Amino acid sequence: MPIYEYHCSDCSKDVSIFFLSYSEATQTSPTCPDCGNKELKRILSQVSVSQNSKEQVISKTSVKNSDLEDPKLLAKEMDKATSNSKADYGEDFKEVKGRLERGETPVSIETKMRKRVGEKMSGH
Repeated sequence: MPIYEYHCSDCSKDVSIFFLSYSEATQTSPTCPDCGNKELKRILSQVSVSQNSKEQVISKTSVKNSDLEDPKLLAKEMDKATSNSKADYGEDFKEVKGRLERGETPVSIETKMRKRVGEKMSGH
């Protein structure tokens, strides 16, 4: 059950939108809950980790929307966000970070990983 973050250019707010499934997230056009705008831009979410039923925010990312096109910067942010944690983020996390470090775009990574598990991807 994903929660995606979006920026609304009409009311200049960042909003979180909860979807029941990844499929719903890719098939539904999000709408700003404050002003009703349907032209939202997806942004990078803050990183959090659930541990012992207690959710902790690891690090508020300093990545701006314009930085989303620099995969190597995103990989560095992933390192910073998880550097003080002893949690095992799993093989998918390691794979994504490695692919970003090699310069692959986040959209390409997401598309290929969704395809691998049988999910279709549509534009955000």
